[in-house]
Amino acid sequence: MVSVDVGVSLPENRPVAGGCSRPIRLSGHVDHVDVGTGEVRRAFTSAGEPGGVLHVRCGNRRESACPACSAVYKRDARRLVLAGLAGGKGVPASVSDHPAWFVTLTAPSFGPVHSRRQRGGKTGPVRACHPRRGLCPHGKPAGCHERHHEADSRLGSPLCPDCYAYGRSVVWNALVPRLWKATRDGTESAVAAAAGLTVAGLRRAARLSFVKVAEMQARGVVHLHVVIRVDGPDGPGSAPPAWAAGELVADALRGVLSVVAVPAPDPDALTLDTTAVADDGWAVRWGAQVDIRRIALEGPADVSRVSNYLAKYITKSAAAGGELDHPVRSLAALGRLTLPPHLRRLVETCWRLGHDPVFAVALDAALGRDSGDIPRLVRWAHQAGFGGHWLSKSRAYSTTFTALRTVRRVWSRTIGAAMAGRVPVDAFGRPDGDPDTVILGAWTYAGRGLYAGDHGDDPPDGMSVPAAGSGSDVWLAGL
Repeated sequence: MVSVDVGVSLPENRPVAGGCSRPIRLSGHVDHVDVGTGEVRRAFTSAGEPGGVLHVRCGNRRESACPACSAVYKRDARRLVLAGLAGGKGVPASVSDHPAWFVTLTAPSFGPVHSRRQRGGKTGPVRACHPRRGLCPHGKPAGCHERHHEADSRLGSPLCPDCYAYGRSVVWNALVPRLWKATRDGTESAVAAAAGLTVAGLRRAARLSFVKVAEMQARGVVHLHVVIRVDGPDGPGSAPPAWAAGELVADALRGVLSVVAVPAPDPDALTLDTTAVADDGWAVRWGAQVDIRRIALEGPADVSRVSNYLAKYITKSAAAGGELDHPVRSLAALGRLTLPPHLRRLVETCWRLGHDPVFAVALDAALGRDSGDIPRLVRWAHQAGFGGHWLSKSRAYSTTFTALRTVRRVWSRTIGAAMAGRVPVDAFGRPDGDPDTVILGAWTYAGRGLYAGDHGDDPPDGMSVPAAGSGSDVWLAGL
């Protein structure tokens, strides 16, 4: 059978979809098939649900789009990171003794922006933004002597928009996945060389595992926060080699970060050659501010601090208020959004470059794959060109989102059956998960939003009632 998480209430106080603000409506059924006899029994049908539809979570990671689903995603992300540092969820506890580093990778400067800087860290006095004198080539002040407060709307915006390299900024975002892959490959080769091994020999002696979280900065470029861990050749269950206990891996990574680069088309100089670095040195590379720190786990508090630090970033939106939580379908739609001028110009730059066929082909060549029907920069304009994963990991780092969701689903069904005074069984009376039963589902998309019509009636065509907490300006599929 199909279980439905509880939360937001339908009429008559019937809770559905775990409190999702924009649940997806599905119509269909689930059949259970006996492997031995081929007998098919109907285990669940949405016909008996209100409106003849089943409400399921939207699964959006952004807090501004759906607070309930975002909280679940954030909690799962924290568990995923935590398991790779302290064990659990199928990862042995001995993994906490493996050497690990916390790495922050930043973007280069594309022009001076308003920023908030403090002496001595976040608790010290605020320094002047950019204490420079004179004018820029466009006649605007080259500096800013204000001490910005945390809520200043100008933070992240350029001092002079005409001096800011908007084209290079969005191209850098688009090529971050390629740059990260080049960094991973280069680090593996550098560690092997430092350990006196070939790459094949390194893979027989150790494994480099990682989890990576992308954070969108106020200036509209992506930073990466990465946990890198060294395991034995068989993954987290095997001990790492003795040479991994020192700083060999960190030193090799620093060397790679200082030289790794991905040739890219230059939108500002109209250089479309992706086989070499431009004459002025333009290429997609990491910024100068790179931080590599050894993770010293002295207790549960240290583990939680690292996992919480990473998990908090993945629910952020590209723009405050969630205006860019969805793809920008047209420039007319962009004009209806309330955006800061800096973010608006980033999106416009993506559309301008994306609709240049020559530049779009050059960018695809730099990334090594085709965009498809929609140019890459247009598809990801709402993310300032970034089309990578906000959270990704190597296969052996820890558990997966799918495994965490499966555990939660089983727990929900078990608790629900216990509260009803029964045991969770399938349509043939066997325990859930019995290998002699195959589950087949047939579902059709029926709309988005909470259906609030009369129970048992089919929802009118195109009708979509927003759930509690959703705004009236939410993009609704099918409208």
